[in-house]
Amino acid sequence: MVKNYSKTNNLIDTKYTIIIYNILQKLGLIPTLKGTKLLIKAILIIINSQEEFFIFEDIYKQIALKYKTFNSVQIRNSIKYAIDNRNEQKSKANFEQVFGYEYDQYYFTNKTIIEEIARVIKVEFKI
Repeated sequence: MVKNYSKTNNLIDTKYTIIIYNILQKLGLIPTLKGTKLLIKAILIIINSQEEFFIFEDIYKQIALKYKTFNSVQIRNSIKYAIDNRNEQKSKANFEQVFGYEYDQYYFTNKTIIEEIARVIKVEFKI
């Protein structure tokens, strides 16, 4: 299970939150959707984890612990809704700039987009 990240990471999280937010906007996600905001939280959990493999249900449960009004299924569905309702033209136009390879619809699932954005940030900032 993914460990909870501590309060000492708050400043780092703020920096990465802005970076993730900008990436998601480039990919056409709507910033005001709760699923987009929850997606940012999921990516931050991956970035702050030392684990190599993740059980995404555990990540959703960890977010649900912080936001008591949501359960893990609602979190997963909200993230999926945000991904599915992105501006696809924007996604296609900026995909290669963000990830470094050609656009592929395959990458727009909860698991894949979370892992790929976390990978990009970890590589770029040598985390």
